[in-house]
Amino acid sequence: MALLLKKKGFPKEGELVVATVKETFKHGAVVTLDEYEGLEAFVHISEVSLKWVRNISDYLRVGHKTVLKVIRSDPEKMQVDASLRRVSKKEQAEKMMEWSRRVKVSKMLEAVMKETGTTLEVVVSGLIEPVLERGREVHELLEEVASGEELPSWVRLPKDFAEKLVERARRELKRPTYVVKAVVKMTSRYGGVGRLKRAAEEGMAVADGQVRITLIGSPRYLIRVEAYDKEKAEALLSEVIGRMRSVLSGPGDELKVLEGPGSERG
Repeated sequence: MALLLKKKGFPKEGELVVATVKETFKHGAVVTLDEYEGLEAFVHISEVSLKWVRNISDYLRVGHKTVLKVIRSDPEKMQVDASLRRVSKKEQAEKMMEWSRRVKVSKMLEAVMKETGTTLEVVVSGLIEPVLERGREVHELLEEVASGEELPSWVRLPKDFAEKLVERARRELKRPTYVVKAVVKMTSRYGGVGRLKRAAEEGMAVADGQVRITLIGSPRYLIRVEAYDKEKAEALLSEVIGRMRSVLSGPGDELKVLEGPGSERG
């Protein structure tokens, strides 16, 4: 199922790519770009690490996969230069997680094709191309299906294939969930319990089902936010606290973060 793992065209400068180390030399390494079939890239030793590199194999071992950043790309000469040192740990982890998800879904599609006798052409025209035309990824769509959503109407697949794909996705796929928490102190001298309740309701309304606010012991409350993406979870938590503060903005009102992101002393 190469269309899920291979990209068309040529990598762009600044793009993160999954690569397999093919060969190492004294002054660099040659890697194959897993997402661009048949294309190789060169990593100069100066782009391996910010530290002095005694042995390049300590960082890039033959046969191992890694994430690199494209720093030069010349389609006419079919040359690509890439860097390891310019990739952050966060970028490395996120890119490899995305790659793993694509590999898993690719294998899933192959298994359902074999089970139902569905041809590659049918899957490409009915699923892969419509997804890509909408600027989406197949693995993201099937992860949504795994969480309970139905296949959208623009997906045109044979009934037996679609049913088995949905069944398998809901059995095997599970999107990673990130949870962030904060403990806050909420008081309202004049608004009383009614205003505190409204503040909590406003906070939970930011994302229905993803935000939970519970009383630990007056005046301390626990805010729990859940999302599929860590940055999204943190952004939602910030929005929740901001929405609650907009309610508790009168004389005698207070909302202070005691534990968690944005904790305030005092």
